[in-house]
Amino acid sequence: MLIEWNDKKLSVGIKLLDDQHKVLVSYINELHDLITSDSNKSTISELFEKLYKYTQYHFHDEEKYFSSLGKNDLALHKLQHKHFLEELAQIQQGNVKQKISEDLLFFLTDWLVHHIVAEDLKFIQEHKDNL
Repeated sequence: MLIEWNDKKLSVGIKLLDDQHKVLVSYINELHDLITSDSNKSTISELFEKLYKYTQYHFHDEEKYFSSLGKNDLALHKLQHKHFLEELAQIQQGNVKQKISEDLLFFLTDWLVHHIVAEDLKFIQEHKDNL
């Protein structure tokens, strides 16, 4: 397991977003398991596709929720999402099994954890009066 969910460290305090973050964490952990067990290319590609689509879904929900809190810094947050989705799309367009390595898994893990803890939580804290 790459990421172990810990409410004290990773929760942003919004059930919808926390539940969706947990799904993203589970997809990354499953992807890690498939890569380290040397699963076949199609299984890895299918899971990567689920991760990509769910990330799009989550970012849409998160941006909608954040928009209801306030517009300050929302454009920057959306830009971070856009860049991450572009990275995932580039990986998806290539040979997923060849491109997914321990380095990529580290990138996914690092980006997601940092984004939740630093960016999502910061946005929520800055707009907590609007909750």
